[in-house]
Amino acid sequence: ALPAAIGRVKCLQPTPAEAGRVIPGQVYLLVIPRVPNPQSYLAEKDLTPKKEDIDALSAFVDERRLLTTKVDIRPPAYHWVSVKVQLRATPGAARTEVENEVLTRLYRYLNPLVGGADGKGWEFGRDLFASDVYQALQGIQNVQFVRALEMRAARPGGEPAGDPVETIELVAHGVIASGTHSVEFI
Repeated sequence: ALPAAIGRVKCLQPTPAEAGRVIPGQVYLLVIPRVPNPQSYLAEKDLTPKKEDIDALSAFVDERRLLTTKVDIRPPAYHWVSVKVQLRATPGAARTEVENEVLTRLYRYLNPLVGGADGKGWEFGRDLFASDVYQALQGIQNVQFVRALEMRAARPGGEPAGDPVETIELVAHGVIASGTHSVEFI
Protein backbone atom coordinates (compact mmCIF):
# COMPACT_ATOMS: atom_id res chain seq x y z
CA ALA A 1 0.00 0.00 0.00
CA LEU A 2 2.74 2.48 0.96
CA PRO A 3 6.14 1.10 -0.17
CA ALA A 4 7.83 4.51 0.16
CA ALA A 5 6.68 4.93 3.77
CA ILE A 6 6.71 1.41 5.23
CA GLY A 7 9.88 -0.59 5.83
CA ARG A 8 8.52 -3.80 7.38
CA VAL A 9 5.17 -5.28 8.28
CA LYS A 10 4.24 -8.29 10.38
CA CYS A 11 0.75 -9.69 10.78
CA LEU A 12 -0.05 -11.47 14.06
CA GLN A 13 -3.14 -13.17 15.34
CA PRO A 14 -3.15 -13.66 19.08
CA THR A 15 -3.38 -17.21 20.35
CA PRO A 16 -5.10 -18.24 23.58
CA ALA A 17 -1.78 -19.20 25.20
CA GLU A 18 -0.36 -15.70 24.62
CA ALA A 19 -3.33 -13.51 25.48
CA GLY A 20 -5.61 -15.57 27.70
CA ARG A 21 -8.92 -14.71 26.07
CA VAL A 22 -8.87 -14.16 22.30
CA ILE A 23 -11.22 -11.81 20.54
CA PRO A 24 -12.52 -13.68 17.47
CA GLY A 25 -11.34 -12.10 14.21
CA GLN A 26 -8.70 -9.87 15.88
CA VAL A 27 -5.51 -9.35 13.84
CA TYR A 28 -2.57 -7.08 14.62
CA LEU A 29 -0.61 -5.47 11.81
CA LEU A 30 2.78 -4.32 13.12
CA VAL A 31 4.34 -1.54 11.06
CA ILE A 32 7.92 -0.26 11.03
CA PRO A 33 8.37 2.86 8.88
CA ARG A 34 10.99 3.16 6.13
CA VAL A 35 13.86 5.45 7.11
CA PRO A 36 16.48 7.11 4.86
CA ASN A 37 19.56 5.59 6.55
CA PRO A 38 18.47 2.41 8.35
CA GLN A 39 22.01 1.13 9.10
CA SER A 40 22.76 3.82 11.69
CA TYR A 41 21.30 4.66 15.09
CA LEU A 42 17.52 4.98 14.85
CA ALA A 43 15.77 7.28 17.30
CA GLU A 44 12.32 6.48 18.69
CA LYS A 45 10.75 9.14 16.44
CA ASP A 46 12.32 7.45 13.37
CA LEU A 47 10.60 4.16 14.26
CA THR A 48 7.16 5.64 14.93
CA PRO A 49 4.85 5.49 11.90
CA LYS A 50 3.24 8.78 10.87
CA LYS A 51 -0.45 9.10 11.64
CA GLU A 52 -1.31 9.84 8.00
CA ASP A 53 0.52 6.66 6.91
CA ILE A 54 -1.37 4.56 9.46
CA ASP A 55 -4.64 6.13 8.29
CA ALA A 56 -3.84 5.41 4.62
CA LEU A 57 -2.78 1.83 5.42
CA SER A 58 -5.91 1.34 7.51
CA ALA A 59 -8.11 2.49 4.61
CA PHE A 60 -6.23 0.19 2.22
CA VAL A 61 -6.57 -2.84 4.51
CA ASP A 62 -10.17 -2.03 5.41
CA GLU A 63 -11.21 -2.38 1.75
CA ARG A 64 -9.60 -5.84 1.56
CA ARG A 65 -10.28 -7.46 4.94
CA LEU A 66 -13.06 -9.91 5.75
CA LEU A 67 -16.06 -8.19 7.31
CA THR A 68 -15.65 -10.16 10.53
CA THR A 69 -11.97 -9.29 10.92
CA LYS A 70 -10.81 -6.41 13.10
CA VAL A 71 -7.34 -5.15 12.10
CA ASP A 72 -5.37 -3.15 14.67
CA ILE A 73 -2.44 -1.30 13.03
CA ARG A 74 0.37 -0.24 15.35
CA PRO A 75 4.16 -0.20 15.75
CA PRO A 76 5.77 -3.26 17.35
CA ALA A 77 6.98 -3.29 20.95
CA TYR A 78 10.55 -2.08 20.57
CA HIS A 79 13.07 -3.59 22.98
CA TRP A 80 15.96 -1.14 23.10
CA VAL A 81 19.42 -2.60 23.74
CA SER A 82 22.68 -0.91 24.67
CA VAL A 83 26.02 -2.74 24.37
CA LYS A 84 29.41 -1.86 25.85
CA VAL A 85 32.26 -3.79 24.23
CA GLN A 86 35.72 -4.28 25.76
CA LEU A 87 38.31 -5.21 23.14
CA ARG A 88 41.95 -5.07 22.20
CA ALA A 89 42.92 -3.54 18.89
CA THR A 90 45.88 -4.71 16.84
CA PRO A 91 48.99 -2.67 17.77
CA GLY A 92 49.31 0.30 15.45
CA ALA A 93 45.67 0.19 14.33
CA ALA A 94 43.74 3.45 14.33
CA ARG A 95 41.42 3.21 17.32
CA THR A 96 38.84 5.53 15.80
CA GLU A 97 38.54 3.29 12.74
CA VAL A 98 38.17 0.18 14.90
CA GLU A 99 35.61 1.90 17.12
CA ASN A 100 33.63 3.11 14.08
CA GLU A 101 33.55 -0.40 12.59
CA VAL A 102 32.41 -1.97 15.87
CA LEU A 103 29.66 0.63 16.31
CA THR A 104 28.58 0.25 12.68
CA ARG A 105 28.27 -3.52 13.14
CA LEU A 106 26.24 -3.12 16.33
CA TYR A 107 23.84 -0.53 14.89
CA ARG A 108 23.32 -2.61 11.77
CA TYR A 109 22.89 -5.96 13.57
CA LEU A 110 20.63 -4.77 16.42
CA ASN A 111 18.20 -3.13 14.02
CA PRO A 112 14.51 -3.69 13.27
CA LEU A 113 14.93 -2.88 9.55
CA VAL A 114 18.31 -4.29 8.45
CA GLY A 115 19.46 -6.29 11.46
CA GLY A 116 19.52 -9.90 12.48
CA ALA A 117 21.44 -12.81 11.01
CA ASP A 118 19.92 -12.45 7.54
CA GLY A 119 20.11 -8.63 7.31
CA LYS A 120 16.35 -8.33 6.72
CA GLY A 121 15.51 -6.85 10.12
CA TRP A 122 15.49 -8.34 13.58
CA GLU A 123 13.03 -11.23 13.65
CA PHE A 124 9.80 -10.39 15.48
CA GLY A 125 9.61 -12.20 18.81
CA ARG A 126 13.20 -13.55 18.67
CA ASP A 127 15.11 -13.17 21.93
CA LEU A 128 18.56 -11.58 21.86
CA PHE A 129 21.45 -13.44 23.49
CA ALA A 130 24.91 -12.10 24.34
CA SER A 131 26.32 -14.84 22.10
CA ASP A 132 24.47 -13.25 19.15
CA VAL A 133 26.35 -10.01 19.75
CA TYR A 134 29.72 -11.79 20.03
CA GLN A 135 28.98 -13.53 16.73
CA ALA A 136 28.11 -10.23 15.05
CA LEU A 137 31.46 -8.78 16.12
CA GLN A 138 33.57 -11.64 14.74
CA GLY A 139 35.96 -10.91 11.92
CA ILE A 140 36.34 -7.17 12.42
CA GLN A 141 39.65 -6.10 10.97
CA ASN A 142 42.28 -4.89 13.46
CA VAL A 143 40.54 -6.43 16.50
CA GLN A 144 42.71 -8.97 18.28
CA PHE A 145 39.93 -10.12 20.61
CA VAL A 146 36.76 -9.09 22.39
CA ARG A 147 37.34 -9.57 26.10
CA ALA A 148 33.80 -8.87 27.31
CA LEU A 149 30.58 -7.16 26.53
CA GLU A 150 27.83 -5.76 28.68
CA MET A 151 24.37 -5.91 27.19
CA ARG A 152 21.65 -3.90 28.90
CA ALA A 153 18.06 -3.01 28.23
CA ALA A 154 17.92 0.65 27.24
CA ARG A 155 15.45 3.49 27.39
CA PRO A 156 13.83 4.55 24.09
CA GLY A 157 16.33 7.43 23.85
CA GLY A 158 19.15 4.90 23.85
CA GLU A 159 20.60 5.25 27.35
CA PRO A 160 21.35 1.96 29.14
CA ALA A 161 19.09 1.07 32.06
CA GLY A 162 19.51 -1.57 34.71
CA ASP A 163 22.08 -4.29 35.20
CA PRO A 164 23.91 -6.21 32.47
CA VAL A 165 21.98 -9.22 31.16
CA GLU A 166 22.79 -12.28 29.05
CA THR A 167 19.38 -12.36 27.35
CA ILE A 168 16.80 -9.81 26.25
CA GLU A 169 13.48 -11.65 26.08
CA LEU A 170 10.90 -10.47 23.57
CA VAL A 171 7.17 -10.88 23.28
CA ALA A 172 5.69 -12.12 19.98
CA HIS A 173 5.01 -8.53 18.86
CA GLY A 174 8.45 -7.29 19.95
CA VAL A 175 11.55 -6.44 17.96
CA ILE A 176 15.10 -5.36 18.88
CA ALA A 177 16.29 -1.77 18.34
CA SER A 178 19.71 -0.28 19.14
CA GLY A 179 20.20 2.05 22.02
CA THR A 180 23.56 3.78 22.29
CA HIS A 181 26.66 1.59 22.23
CA SER A 182 30.20 2.16 23.44
CA VAL A 183 33.66 0.68 22.90
CA GLU A 184 36.35 0.41 25.58
CA PHE A 185 39.92 -0.43 24.57
CA ILE A 186 41.98 -2.58 26.94
